[in-house]
Amino acid sequence: MSSRCPRRPAFTLIELLVVIAIIAILIALLVPAVQKVREAAARTQCVNNLKQIGLALHNYESANKKLPMGSKGPVSSFNWRVALFPYLEMDSVYQQLIPNDCYNSTVLTNTFPVWKCPSSSLPTNPTDTLSSWHTNPGHHVPSYIGVMGAYPDPLGRPEMQFTSNYGGYYTGNGMLVPNQETKLAYCTDGTSNTIVVAEQSGAVGTSDLRNRYYSPWGGLTFTTPVSAGAPSDSWGLGLTSAAYAINSQTTASGSNSVYDADTIMNSMHPGGMNVAFLDGTVRFIQASASFTNFQLLCVRDDGMPVVLND
Repeated sequence: MSSRCPRRPAFTLIELLVVIAIIAILIALLVPAVQKVREAAARTQCVNNLKQIGLALHNYESANKKLPMGSKGPVSSFNWRVALFPYLEMDSVYQQLIPNDCYNSTVLTNTFPVWKCPSSSLPTNPTDTLSSWHTNPGHHVPSYIGVMGAYPDPLGRPEMQFTSNYGGYYTGNGMLVPNQETKLAYCTDGTSNTIVVAEQSGAVGTSDLRNRYYSPWGGLTFTTPVSAGAPSDSWGLGLTSAAYAINSQTTASGSNSVYDADTIMNSMHPGGMNVAFLDGTVRFIQASASFTNFQLLCVRDDGMPVVLND
């Protein structure tokens, strides 16, 4: 006598659609959670990068009794970022650089993890016309920029700024200053109240306006001190000042070209950006924070206490 296994009833179309709908709902719930976890990890790595850069600044100051010059002329010179290489376990890279020839130093086309915010989706080594003007395109564009102060000066000191004929104002009221070396003693507002490095890792609208051109590791097109007035041809690399809002999605004079003096500080972290203070701490500054207070935090000696809510 033969026996047959009973046939299992197949899924009906309605049941199949219900299962698919449940899976879709679960995926819709899971994806944002995964994205939040990824962003949290990326933001933590960005904080760690800035802490390493802040520690390198302190180690440089301990060894030299002053901070590195923010940027100097001629433009082929290296700015403050390169001065920190030996203090960031990048001495082998430092030894391969061509002295005073930033744009022909091919080693700078490498990617340096400590200089890259993992949340940024902008190209690490862009080769657009604004990144390849000279002979060696594709230099790594860092996610972090030196803060030379704020414009206008909170105390109205005209000697602390001058106009760039290419756009913006070079300032001397911060800690990483063009053609000058500062000391911790200059920071009378306190090292915990003065921003020295900030993120510049996001887009402005649809444009990549991170400070670069000859090379983001390069210098300035002038050699006079900040207090000496505006030279005939002034633009530079590696520095910016607080003249426009954090994460601004529009540009104005001084921020709409990659070689301007006041390129916008920003990030792709939701709601703000990370900054390093002179004491080595790293904080997240909300884009909604008072712009006046943000400017005061970028100045070393305005004498005005600031409280920002994280």
